[in-house]
Amino acid sequence: MTSKNRTIVITLLLAVVFVTGVALGLKLHGEVPHAYDSAALSDTARSSASAGALQISAPGALAAVGERSVGFADVATRIAPAVVNVSSERTVVTRERVATWDPFFDFFGPRYYSIPRQRRESSLGSGVVVADSGIILTNNHVIEGAQEIQVFFADGRRLDAKLLGTDPATDVAVLRVDARNLPVVPVGNSDSARIGDVVLAFGNPFGIGQTVTMGIISATGRSELGLADYENFIQTDAAINPGNSGGALVDANGRLIGINTAIYSRSGGYQGIGFAVPINMAWTVMHSILTTGKITRGSIAATYQDIDEAMADAFHLSDDRGALINEVTAGGSADRAGLERGDVVVGFDGKTVADAAELRRLIALAPVGEAVELVYMRGGDRRTCRVQIAQQETEYTFLTRSRDTSPLEGIVVEALDRGTAQRMGLRPETEGVVIKDILSHTRAAGSGLQVGDVVLEINRQTIGSVDAFKHLLAQAEGKPIVLLLSRGGALYYLSLTS
Repeated sequence: MTSKNRTIVITLLLAVVFVTGVALGLKLHGEVPHAYDSAALSDTARSSASAGALQISAPGALAAVGERSVGFADVATRIAPAVVNVSSERTVVTRERVATWDPFFDFFGPRYYSIPRQRRESSLGSGVVVADSGIILTNNHVIEGAQEIQVFFADGRRLDAKLLGTDPATDVAVLRVDARNLPVVPVGNSDSARIGDVVLAFGNPFGIGQTVTMGIISATGRSELGLADYENFIQTDAAINPGNSGGALVDANGRLIGINTAIYSRSGGYQGIGFAVPINMAWTVMHSILTTGKITRGSIAATYQDIDEAMADAFHLSDDRGALINEVTAGGSADRAGLERGDVVVGFDGKTVADAAELRRLIALAPVGEAVELVYMRGGDRRTCRVQIAQQETEYTFLTRSRDTSPLEGIVVEALDRGTAQRMGLRPETEGVVIKDILSHTRAAGSGLQVGDVVLEINRQTIGSVDAFKHLLAQAEGKPIVLLLSRGGALYYLSLTS
């Protein structure tokens, strides 16, 4: 074949290829669907797959548009309206030291005197609506010392709140707003909470607005943290930050199992360890406040302590768990039940007692008048008895701040018993009340009273009980008060004005 003929053949072949390509392109152009026609695209993908071509998977209506993703949006939607923001304000009085010069006395240097200064402090926290009649649970430290409390709802409502009662020993406070048919958080059973359960924390961190965080229960029964007198905290890694205090900790079904309370942090911010008051404990406190107007706690008229390994050997115990009874009050509940010094309580009404703090908490929260079963060890033998829960003489006294007339507003007292009287150098039969705590930012905080003072008289009248103390205070409302105190074994009078 001549070179001329080869050139003609090559040209014809190129022409055929070009025409074939154009024809194929036109055919494909007529078959390719619009880019957003998902049904046609699916058909094309199927036909291409059968032809062995590159498969293009259709979005399938973008993973079925309208189909809900896995999460807790439904729980958050139900719970959020019943979690409120709590804003409190208080007036703080400080004294500023000022120097003055007098031309007649400047030879001796300046004279100093103090000027009272007032400033307004506000704090933000959270709360949980637990009854549609306006009952709200929060933390004591959220509203401690507050003179004005307001509650902000998710729907934009802002209502004034009344403090019904507070319990610093568990860091629980109960508020009420004047509203009805409010959304509420269903109450669960914190005793059923297990390590590893998923939980959601609701609150108002840093005042930025309502927030929901998720985590798991990391531990239960946390105590000896120094956060409250009675500790049985639920630990969680759900983010709890400043402002979350008083908010709801709910399980995956949206049931309230705790009141967010505190965090463990070296920086002041969230570091994966948060604590919540179990709802069973908070509910017991709330019920006492709503039904009796005060905090009532149980007692068995005995004292107890932890056990170490040496004690466990001496008392023929297999381990150091339990609470060792070191004193039994004659005629008290423990004495009547047959308990003796040296007995080791290892069980309380079906619950295992790990240490003295747990026994103290279980007794304190038990219903007064109820008989409970105690399991105890004596001489290596396991025994049981039934003990009736008596009322503890300790009472947290909250004097209303709306009138702000009592100079003793904010003190916490308990009745003086014989053992305490002897330890304080008083005669065993001495009657009075012991100041156990003084709430900060209250009038009592600046009164000169101290924790540990024994109040023996109010306006020359002796105090025989906590109820007598409250009665005498009510009689002295609006009048000057003269207290007879015992401090460090010495007696002296202190006068206070309303």
